[in-house]
Amino acid sequence: MDPILFIHGFAGDKKQYQSIIKYLRKKGINNFYEFSYDNKYGLASIKVTAKDLSEFIAENVKEKNINIVAISQGGIIALTYLKYYKNKNVKKLFTLCSPHKGSSLAKIMNLPGLIDLQPHSKLLRELEIFVKKSKVDIYSIYTPFDLMVFPGWNARSSYGKNKIIFAPAHPLAFSWPSVKRFIYKNLF
Repeated sequence: MDPILFIHGFAGDKKQYQSIIKYLRKKGINNFYEFSYDNKYGLASIKVTAKDLSEFIAENVKEKNINIVAISQGGIIALTYLKYYKNKNVKKLFTLCSPHKGSSLAKIMNLPGLIDLQPHSKLLRELEIFVKKSKVDIYSIYTPFDLMVFPGWNARSSYGKNKIIFAPAHPLAFSWPSVKRFIYKNLF
Protein backbone atom coordinates (compact mmCIF):
# COMPACT_ATOMS: atom_id res chain seq x y z
CA MET A 1 0.00 0.00 0.00
CA ASP A 2 1.32 3.40 -1.00
CA PRO A 3 1.61 5.88 1.88
CA ILE A 4 -1.13 8.41 2.55
CA LEU A 5 -0.31 12.07 3.00
CA PHE A 6 -2.84 14.07 5.03
CA ILE A 7 -3.33 17.81 4.63
CA HIS A 8 -5.50 19.82 7.04
CA GLY A 9 -7.77 22.70 6.13
CA PHE A 10 -8.05 26.42 6.82
CA ALA A 11 -7.22 27.26 10.45
CA GLY A 12 -7.00 23.52 11.12
CA ASP A 13 -4.47 21.04 12.32
CA LYS A 14 -3.92 17.30 12.41
CA LYS A 15 -6.93 16.81 14.70
CA GLN A 16 -9.13 17.25 11.63
CA TYR A 17 -8.18 13.87 10.17
CA GLN A 18 -7.21 11.77 13.19
CA SER A 19 -10.45 9.78 13.11
CA ILE A 20 -9.66 8.76 9.52
CA ILE A 21 -6.14 7.66 10.49
CA LYS A 22 -7.54 5.70 13.44
CA TYR A 23 -10.04 3.96 11.16
CA LEU A 24 -7.38 3.11 8.56
CA ARG A 25 -5.05 1.76 11.24
CA LYS A 26 -7.82 -0.61 12.36
CA LYS A 27 -7.94 -1.79 8.75
CA GLY A 28 -4.18 -2.47 8.74
CA ILE A 29 -2.93 0.69 6.99
CA ASN A 30 -0.12 2.38 8.91
CA ASN A 31 2.04 4.37 6.49
CA PHE A 32 1.06 8.03 6.90
CA TYR A 33 2.59 11.46 6.44
CA GLU A 34 1.09 14.64 7.80
CA PHE A 35 1.68 18.06 6.24
CA SER A 36 1.02 20.94 8.59
CA TYR A 37 1.46 24.42 7.17
CA ASP A 38 2.00 27.81 8.75
CA ASN A 39 -0.07 29.75 6.23
CA LYS A 40 -3.32 28.22 7.44
CA TYR A 41 -5.10 31.55 7.91
CA GLY A 42 -4.87 32.76 4.31
CA LEU A 43 -1.91 35.11 4.83
CA ALA A 44 -0.09 33.54 1.86
CA SER A 45 -1.43 32.43 -1.49
CA ILE A 46 -2.37 28.81 -2.10
CA LYS A 47 0.56 28.55 -4.53
CA VAL A 48 3.03 29.48 -1.77
CA THR A 49 1.58 26.80 0.50
CA ALA A 50 1.61 24.26 -2.36
CA LYS A 51 5.31 25.02 -2.84
CA ASP A 52 5.84 24.35 0.87
CA LEU A 53 3.99 21.06 0.39
CA SER A 54 6.30 20.15 -2.48
CA GLU A 55 9.35 20.83 -0.32
CA PHE A 56 7.88 18.78 2.53
CA ILE A 57 7.24 15.84 0.20
CA ALA A 58 10.72 16.06 -1.34
CA GLU A 59 12.37 16.09 2.10
CA ASN A 60 10.21 13.52 3.89
CA VAL A 61 8.48 11.09 1.53
CA LYS A 62 10.86 8.39 0.36
CA GLU A 63 8.34 6.27 -1.56
CA LYS A 64 7.81 6.83 -5.29
CA ASN A 65 3.99 6.91 -5.10
CA ILE A 66 1.62 8.52 -2.62
CA ASN A 67 -2.09 8.98 -2.04
CA ILE A 68 -3.38 12.23 -0.58
CA VAL A 69 -6.33 12.86 1.73
CA ALA A 70 -6.91 16.60 1.98
CA ILE A 71 -9.46 18.48 4.00
CA SER A 72 -11.20 21.66 2.85
CA GLN A 73 -8.56 24.22 1.79
CA GLY A 74 -6.05 21.35 1.87
CA GLY A 75 -7.72 19.88 -1.21
CA ILE A 76 -7.06 23.05 -3.20
CA ILE A 77 -3.47 23.09 -1.92
CA ALA A 78 -3.07 19.48 -3.11
CA LEU A 79 -4.49 20.29 -6.56
CA THR A 80 -2.18 23.30 -6.82
CA TYR A 81 0.74 21.07 -5.89
CA LEU A 82 -0.24 18.68 -8.69
CA LYS A 83 -0.42 21.48 -11.26
CA TYR A 84 2.68 23.47 -10.37
CA TYR A 85 5.07 21.49 -8.17
CA LYS A 86 4.44 17.76 -8.44
CA ASN A 87 7.56 15.80 -7.48
CA LYS A 88 5.93 12.46 -6.58
CA ASN A 89 3.48 10.26 -8.41
CA VAL A 90 0.10 10.84 -6.77
CA LYS A 91 -2.10 7.80 -7.35
CA LYS A 92 -5.29 9.07 -5.74
CA LEU A 93 -6.45 12.33 -4.24
CA PHE A 94 -9.37 12.47 -1.83
CA THR A 95 -10.74 15.93 -1.08
CA LEU A 96 -13.15 16.40 1.83
CA CYS A 97 -15.36 19.48 1.65
CA SER A 98 -12.85 21.32 -0.54
CA PRO A 99 -14.14 24.48 -2.25
CA HIS A 100 -13.59 23.32 -5.84
CA LYS A 101 -15.95 26.02 -7.06
CA GLY A 102 -15.03 28.47 -4.32
CA SER A 103 -16.70 29.54 -1.12
CA SER A 104 -18.67 32.73 -0.63
CA LEU A 105 -17.31 32.78 2.91
CA ALA A 106 -13.82 33.43 1.46
CA LYS A 107 -15.03 36.91 0.49
CA ILE A 108 -15.05 38.09 4.11
CA MET A 109 -11.36 39.02 4.12
CA ASN A 110 -9.08 40.17 1.34
CA LEU A 111 -6.17 37.86 2.17
CA PRO A 112 -4.13 36.14 -0.59
CA GLY A 113 -5.10 32.60 0.44
CA LEU A 114 -8.77 33.50 0.71
CA ILE A 115 -8.85 35.33 -2.61
CA ASP A 116 -7.72 32.04 -4.17
CA LEU A 117 -10.75 30.30 -2.60
CA GLN A 118 -13.38 32.78 -3.78
CA PRO A 119 -15.89 31.62 -6.42
CA HIS A 120 -14.52 32.06 -9.94
CA SER A 121 -10.99 32.86 -8.74
CA LYS A 122 -8.23 32.65 -11.31
CA LEU A 123 -6.58 29.77 -9.42
CA LEU A 124 -9.76 27.67 -9.23
CA ARG A 125 -10.39 28.16 -12.97
CA GLU A 126 -6.79 27.12 -13.76
CA LEU A 127 -7.10 24.04 -11.56
CA GLU A 128 -10.34 22.95 -13.19
CA ILE A 129 -8.77 23.11 -16.66
CA PHE A 130 -5.67 21.26 -15.43
CA VAL A 131 -7.51 18.51 -13.59
CA LYS A 132 -9.78 17.67 -16.52
CA LYS A 133 -6.61 16.70 -18.43
CA SER A 134 -4.85 15.04 -15.49
CA LYS A 135 -4.57 11.31 -14.95
CA VAL A 136 -4.86 11.37 -11.17
CA ASP A 137 -7.88 9.63 -9.66
CA ILE A 138 -9.71 12.36 -7.78
CA TYR A 139 -12.50 11.71 -5.31
CA SER A 140 -14.45 14.70 -3.97
CA ILE A 141 -16.52 14.14 -0.85
CA TYR A 142 -18.98 16.88 0.08
CA THR A 143 -22.06 17.69 2.12
CA PRO A 144 -24.79 20.04 0.92
CA PHE A 145 -25.08 21.30 4.54
CA ASP A 146 -21.60 22.82 4.50
CA LEU A 147 -21.57 26.38 5.80
CA MET A 148 -17.80 26.84 5.40
CA VAL A 149 -17.77 25.93 1.72
CA PHE A 150 -20.87 27.92 1.03
CA PRO A 151 -22.94 26.88 -0.71
CA GLY A 152 -22.10 23.25 0.11
CA TRP A 153 -22.55 22.23 -3.52
CA ASN A 154 -19.38 24.19 -4.35
CA ALA A 155 -17.36 21.33 -2.84
CA ARG A 156 -18.70 19.06 -5.60
CA SER A 157 -16.08 18.96 -8.33
CA SER A 158 -16.78 18.96 -12.05
CA TYR A 159 -14.10 16.29 -12.53
CA GLY A 160 -13.28 12.95 -10.97
CA LYS A 161 -15.71 11.06 -8.79
CA ASN A 162 -18.04 12.76 -6.32
CA LYS A 163 -19.49 11.33 -3.12
CA ILE A 164 -22.30 13.16 -1.37
CA ILE A 165 -22.68 12.63 2.36
CA PHE A 166 -25.25 14.11 4.67
CA ALA A 167 -23.07 15.26 7.54
CA PRO A 168 -24.88 18.24 9.09
CA ALA A 169 -21.80 20.49 9.16
CA HIS A 170 -18.35 21.04 7.65
CA PRO A 171 -16.23 19.75 10.57
CA LEU A 172 -18.49 16.73 11.19
CA ALA A 173 -17.89 15.53 7.65
CA PHE A 174 -14.24 14.76 8.44
CA SER A 175 -15.17 12.03 10.92
CA TRP A 176 -18.40 10.88 9.27
CA PRO A 177 -18.48 7.04 9.11
CA SER A 178 -19.33 6.86 5.41
CA VAL A 179 -16.36 9.13 4.61
CA LYS A 180 -13.92 6.75 6.30
CA ARG A 181 -15.45 3.73 4.58
CA PHE A 182 -15.42 5.49 1.19
CA ILE A 183 -11.73 6.41 1.49
CA TYR A 184 -10.73 2.91 2.58
CA LYS A 185 -12.74 1.22 -0.19
CA ASN A 186 -11.32 3.46 -2.90
CA LEU A 187 -7.68 3.24 -1.84
CA PHE A 188 -7.51 -0.16 -3.58
